[in-house]
Amino acid sequence: MPADRDTAWMRRVLVVDDEPDIVELLTIWLDDDPRCSQVLRANDLDGALAIATDKQPDIVVLDFCFGHRVSTEILPPMRAACPDALIVVHTASRRAAELSGVIAAGADAIVEKGEQTIDEVVDGLFVTVRA
Repeated sequence: MPADRDTAWMRRVLVVDDEPDIVELLTIWLDDDPRCSQVLRANDLDGALAIATDKQPDIVVLDFCFGHRVSTEILPPMRAACPDALIVVHTASRRAAELSGVIAAGADAIVEKGEQTIDEVVDGLFVTVRA
């Protein structure tokens, strides 16, 4: 771990997406971010829940559509696996009903795909954590 990292703000982040390229991209960016102490990754729900239970991440970045399931179905078991984590749903959806359902199901925040650069997405995660 680089010596210039401020451990007071460092976070363990779990990236959960069924698209390996998205997981890889977010992992690369987060690994380079001094606010991250560790980046965990999962491409399937069972793996994500096992990692969340074992590692207790500070932040979970969860894809809105995960295979044939949507995050409103996945959020309750994820919240149970890591109750103190900030859960951020990463989505391309702009439908208000879907997004309000995500918050009602247990997400703490929503970050939009496609409208932001990867730097903006990562910065948005950490602004949410400090709020």
